Amino acid sequence: MAQKVEAQGGNGGNQWDDGSEHDAVTKIQVAAGGSGIQYVQFDYVKNGQTVEAPLRGVKGRSIAADPFVIDHPEEHLVSVEGWYDPAGFIQGLKFKSNKKTSELIGYDDGTPLTLQVRDKKIIGFHGFAGDNLHSLGAYFAPLLTSTPSVPPKKLEAKGGDTGAVWDDSAHDNVKKVYVGQGQDGVGAVKFEYTNGSQVVIGVEHGKPTMLGYEEFELESDEYITSVEGTYDKIFGTDSAIVTMLTFKTNKNKTAGPFGLEGSTPFVFKEEGYKISGFHGRAGEVVHAIGVYLAPVGTIPLTPAEPTKKLEAAGGDGGTSWDDGVYDGVRKVSVGQAQDGVGVVKFVYDKGAQVVVGNEHGKTTMLGFEEFELDYPSEYITAVDGTYDKIFGSDSAVITMLRFQTNKQTYGPFGMEAGTPFVLKEEGHKIVGFHGSASDLLHKFGVHVLPITN
Repeated sequence: MAQKVEAQGGNGGNQWDDGSEHDAVTKIQVAAGGSGIQYVQFDYVKNGQTVEAPLRGVKGRSIAADPFVIDHPEEHLVSVEGWYDPAGFIQGLKFKSNKKTSELIGYDDGTPLTLQVRDKKIIGFHGFAGDNLHSLGAYFAPLLTSTPSVPPKKLEAKGGDTGAVWDDSAHDNVKKVYVGQGQDGVGAVKFEYTNGSQVVIGVEHGKPTMLGYEEFELESDEYITSVEGTYDKIFGTDSAIVTMLTFKTNKNKTAGPFGLEGSTPFVFKEEGYKISGFHGRAGEVVHAIGVYLAPVGTIPLTPAEPTKKLEAAGGDGGTSWDDGVYDGVRKVSVGQAQDGVGVVKFVYDKGAQVVVGNEHGKTTMLGFEEFELDYPSEYITAVDGTYDKIFGSDSAVITMLRFQTNKQTYGPFGMEAGTPFVLKEEGHKIVGFHGSASDLLHKFGVHVLPITN
């Protein structure tokens, strides 16, 4: 079932809806004039057939920008960025796929809007339009693969047996590799990965030196087929360290060698597999390194879990936002304003990676109140709060939030006033948040996932 993200902008003109029964967006046509976006028109694909939706807005004297064409099925539309003015006219739009980003069409002036849901693609649009485009919303669907999900293989790390264990886990692919050279071997490594359209930036393992990092980035259709290296016991260390690394890709490219050749060689490679993640041991240097292998042509992520999106409570003002769904919540930050909750921000966990969410709302001089969960043993089971109509606001705002975990209660944050609400699903934990915000938080909702032992 498609997820509908409400239209952002004004509500002038007539309401329109291209529907959500498409497989993907394949072409976007936009024209801009002196007062903003004059019209949009979208082509979709359904069961292999192209469907041209009606033009939304009115054709004027302005010349349309070059069409933004999406090469389905390898490419899909990820997000839309835009701006609208106080009169409720869309001023500018920019479209992003998993492979490219369009030029700005119109003006980046006014209130910003974003249509994006993590790990999902846009399959339809809706909004309001008259002589110009007043607002734009979208339908999102999960990213699907035509091949079955296959668990990755974890190959044992090679090198010494000291240092702290680290594990980036498996991903769809490796995007970028950083290798920092030390005095006697590899001082540090860091990797960037992709999961669908999302980029995951890993943390440093080891300690970089003044020599800095050497790095290389893979193309969108490129992947690492093998990692070769050496390790050796050097003076002053309790165990062997990784002294050299070399990476080879499916495009017959070789990156490295990085470091100095040591006494004991190793190779990570298996025919028909690509390297999709790294793990190992590190202290002041990299002591050991291992890899995850995924079959070429498949995505090694687990199947989509049965999440639910609970409807947000509060007023209908502000701009919609949605952080999407994660494995769990690590940290919650709530910023109080004079009359309600001014801003919220969350830190999540996804596949052992820390994901820092965006701020929603506007911070004040009061700053943030925050708490960190004992993840993964602690998780949020419920959120309750209140919302109320305050002086100077066109719609109700969230005035108080309180978070209940399986271990304790955090809050209340804010002042309890107005209409109470509870966001909870028995047997589920909260794994993401959504809502709407302007300078204050107007609406607040959650994503939940069944609790499993």
